[in-house]
Amino acid sequence: MKKPQHTNAIFIFSDNVSQMLSDALAFIIAISTAPGNTWVTIAAAAISASKTRITTAQSAETNTKTRTIGAADARDLAVKSVVTDVQNYVGIVQTAVNNAPDEATALTIIHECGLHNKLPVAKNKNDFKSVTDATTSGVVDIMFKAAARGLHACYELQESSDGITFVTVKVSPDSHYKYPHGKAIGTKLWFRGRISLSEKRGGAQTWLYPVDVFLYTK
Repeated sequence: MKKPQHTNAIFIFSDNVSQMLSDALAFIIAISTAPGNTWVTIAAAAISASKTRITTAQSAETNTKTRTIGAADARDLAVKSVVTDVQNYVGIVQTAVNNAPDEATALTIIHECGLHNKLPVAKNKNDFKSVTDATTSGVVDIMFKAAARGLHACYELQESSDGITFVTVKVSPDSHYKYPHGKAIGTKLWFRGRISLSEKRGGAQTWLYPVDVFLYTK
């Protein structure tokens, strides 16, 4: 099968600094351990240095909360170094993707290196939310913006443990519901949702992503 000319390896930079740094660490771990490191080879010393820069940036981000003069500038410099690392590593993955014999292999490389081949649908804080329940452990509260009055709709929830591969875990006629995830406390989970209308009304709609891209279970 012929590989399309443009199969892109994409790292999604979150607007939230703490989340971006967490995602950067996950990416660096992915490319330095199996199966990601079967596609790209990066020196252990470079990986170690990158992890150190992430730790430094995380500490600098924490320091900004003290509102100390100069803390934000120090944070920005530390984050910039992490962004540079990420961009360089994405370039290495992209080279492996470009040399892949077919599209299926290209996509495998992208996903096993912890990257994406498509940008996510734009997030809308009013359309879909997923938050840990405030009173019950092991439960996530799911909230969709309900379809217009008079429209029959169902609300589908998908879950992922890596932010790449999603599986449907619940479909409900209710726009607000509770989802018992059954995962250990501290598990990192991604969620997305979509509304499905009747075929005459357009069928399944585009996927919606929450503002907080992932959450840790409680």
